[in-house]
Amino acid sequence: MSITTYLTTYKNLFVGRHDDYAIQLSSGRYRRAKEPLTDVAIFDHLLGTRTYGTYIMDAAGNCRFAVIDADTDDGLDRLWLIQEQLATHGIISYVERSRRGGHLWVFFTHPAPASQVRAWLLRYCPSDMEFYPKQDEGNGYGSLIRLPLGVHRKSGRRYPFVERHGTDLVTLTLTDDQRIAWFASIRRMDVPQLVLQPKPTPARTTHQSFSHPQQRTTNGPSPIRQWNAEQDHYQVISRYVDLNANGVGQCPFGDHHTGGKDSQASFKVYEPGAPGGYCWYCYTWQKGGSLFDFLKYYYHLDTQELWQRIKDEAI
Repeated sequence: MSITTYLTTYKNLFVGRHDDYAIQLSSGRYRRAKEPLTDVAIFDHLLGTRTYGTYIMDAAGNCRFAVIDADTDDGLDRLWLIQEQLATHGIISYVERSRRGGHLWVFFTHPAPASQVRAWLLRYCPSDMEFYPKQDEGNGYGSLIRLPLGVHRKSGRRYPFVERHGTDLVTLTLTDDQRIAWFASIRRMDVPQLVLQPKPTPARTTHQSFSHPQQRTTNGPSPIRQWNAEQDHYQVISRYVDLNANGVGQCPFGDHHTGGKDSQASFKVYEPGAPGGYCWYCYTWQKGGSLFDFLKYYYHLDTQELWQRIKDEAI
């Protein structure tokens, strides 16, 4: 395979947006490049001299892939379970190691609108993991993810794609020959055309108690995700953020904004692609999550502490 074909294959798999990209800094954070991503830049990334991130959505709001990010010590083990669940529905996925866990990738036959991708796959993502794309089309650049097979600037390590053979992990992308063979073996999925429900106008009601966790049924992927699904996320978040009719307001997490305050109204609440899923995003912070995540960040609590407070009706 020539270097031109190699780079073209790589771009078709992993590059979401071609007219801009992000540069990873030594801290692990990113800054926007504000220029097109060239083959030379991709070659540098693969060599390990620089590291880049790609925006998930292209300029039209379409995606070539979706990713579930498990950013925990047991993340890789949990991704195998999700991979098995996807496989039972005929969805082929691939797992990449990461600095603190792993990424699960699903590649598409053709670029698809982010809203369709989220409506299809977000349901498989636990509430304590991140799903990419994090937002629907029409919401700016959206989120980004580190391009695979390069060197993470903070850890100085490469993180390959892996698969399970019995109890062992087999690395798929250590050498160029392995990468070429693996690229050729990847199966891409057709994104189904799902009927999307219209998004409601953000509620501006008076204070209303959360649904008590003990009232939920035992069905569903997790108690926290089901609790998320039982809440009116617009109404709850509007207690903490002054939202306009489009669900936009100033981000309450000032530590991530210049001067400790969001002056650009970079925070948006939106309808989850699946019940209990991600429902807010900060474009400056480039982070979002579920209603539970919002409360966790707002009150500076870990998952166990917040869940106990919710069960005790102390929030």
